[in-house]
Amino acid sequence: MRRINILIALVLLGAITLSSCGRKKTETVENKNSIKVVTPLDPPDTKEAVNGDWVIKHEMADAEKLLPTVTNDATASEIDDLIYEGLLITNRETYQLEPLIAKELPTLSDDHMSYTFTLREDVTFSDGTPCTGEDVIFTIKSIKVPFVDAQSLRNYFDDVKSAEFVDGNKYKVKINMSKPYFRAIYSLGEMKITPKKVLDPENVTDKFTWDMIADAQKTVDNKKYADMQKFADFINSQEVARSAKYLVATGPYKFEKWTTGQAINLVRNDKYWNKSRTPNYANKIVYKIIQDQNAAVVAAKNKEVDYMFVIQPADFYTGVTNPEQFNIKKAIVLEPSYVYISWNNLRPFFKDKKVRWALSYAINRQEIIDKILFSAAVPIQSHIFYKSKFINDKLPQIPYDIEKSKQLLDEAGWKDSDGDGIRDKMIDGKKVDFKFTFMNNNNPKRKKVMLIVIEALKQIGIQADLQEYEWSVFLDKTKKHDYDASYSSWQLTVTPDDPYQIWHSSQAEGEGSNHISYKNPEADKLLEENRITFDDVKRKEILDKWQQIVYDDQPVTFMWTETSRYFYSDRFRNTRWYSYPSSGLLNEWWTPTTLQRYQ
Repeated sequence: MRRINILIALVLLGAITLSSCGRKKTETVENKNSIKVVTPLDPPDTKEAVNGDWVIKHEMADAEKLLPTVTNDATASEIDDLIYEGLLITNRETYQLEPLIAKELPTLSDDHMSYTFTLREDVTFSDGTPCTGEDVIFTIKSIKVPFVDAQSLRNYFDDVKSAEFVDGNKYKVKINMSKPYFRAIYSLGEMKITPKKVLDPENVTDKFTWDMIADAQKTVDNKKYADMQKFADFINSQEVARSAKYLVATGPYKFEKWTTGQAINLVRNDKYWNKSRTPNYANKIVYKIIQDQNAAVVAAKNKEVDYMFVIQPADFYTGVTNPEQFNIKKAIVLEPSYVYISWNNLRPFFKDKKVRWALSYAINRQEIIDKILFSAAVPIQSHIFYKSKFINDKLPQIPYDIEKSKQLLDEAGWKDSDGDGIRDKMIDGKKVDFKFTFMNNNNPKRKKVMLIVIEALKQIGIQADLQEYEWSVFLDKTKKHDYDASYSSWQLTVTPDDPYQIWHSSQAEGEGSNHISYKNPEADKLLEENRITFDDVKRKEILDKWQQIVYDDQPVTFMWTETSRYFYSDRFRNTRWYSYPSSGLLNEWWTPTTLQRYQ
């Protein structure tokens, strides 16, 4: 399953194992200065549930694309969770895999080289057509075709060799591996199934043999595979990404329309096959785009928005102190995610690890946590979620140490040779000033953090500027490694961790998720070993070593994991707050008839 890149919220699908099974009671998030209460996961409240009403959720920007094969965007992924389904699903309370489109968990070969799924025969897409093994095989082929923009997802399917019907049964699919992969059951089970009849009505992909797809992945001559390129161009297109004609799936909601810069609308799938298990009470779910955060808070107070992630902590903790006056409730959720400052390791400033360490020493993380985040965050040293059993908890916390930072910069050859207050260095025969630009995506909280960091860097002789971009531009520049540095974040999952997608050297190519271009052969080797290791104890040893290498290289400055803050209307019932994958699961919310606002 992918990590979701939350450079907004960014965010694809990585993996962690939480240290406990679900939030059954109030928990706390602690640091040395304070404790913040986390909203408990309440028991279900569905006894008198009725259909009707809308849920209007605030989003800061448009989704990138809604076809799940070609998107790695947080907003899109949340929407897709309501439209699309997989063969399996992770239980949001126990974090265990359970059957969904599949009748049962797959049959695994003893050598982990094949997975056989038996599909339910009553599953239909929103257009009423049956979902069969043809759609499963088509989805896998779509992901593996190298010309499809599925870089963030494809690495989880690298070891899938082929897929075929068992004894010609279209409801029984055997998926064969080229080598074992410990997370294959998650990648295969939770991939979102897309309809072959809608996206490939002429059966073009039937001509793409598995050997052809494997060969195409090795070639740079896409003319040899013109049909494959043509298919990929279609799948990658904006037409497919935002048209109800193509965004057909099996989930409880279906796509209705997308008004750019304004809203994305979903409507209840009245033909939904699984209502006994997965409710869909609301008639409509609207993702309303409001870029200005002050305006979004006002919209929530004015009942124009029912549900929003509160980006600026001050708005949550001190801006709305009497939420009941506006019929608003608050929720605080600890989600598996983390924040970091990404240094583009391709840039000459950041190639030397002494410089990267100097930058990490120069940032007072605890001060930022206290001033900006109201102390509701925990400093971190690693990519692995701090509550995971795979965390290397022996990594020392990096202290705020300006003098150490200056010393390392001196050792790296960055000195103020001309007395202008900015460090410089001779690179390729030219004097280069240590000046660079942070990019931001018009996120006000991130801007506040970056301004504090920029001021801190002045103290060590580095000049940094800040450039803000509209979200789609920001995301494009990130994918293309076209930036110096950025405030970034990853939202993780609760499945066993595979950092390959973000950290392996191969994922620094093209538009892979290694946006910082970090490359270390020793780290790569450990990530590859992690993928073929099924024993958790051994994987813990491997990941501990890998985390130590990344820590020593300091290719990014790990900042913190913070709690998420939400406003939501008090008219809804069954508003249960999960840690994963979406805090408020909107298909579960319902409104008493007397409180319904929209028809």
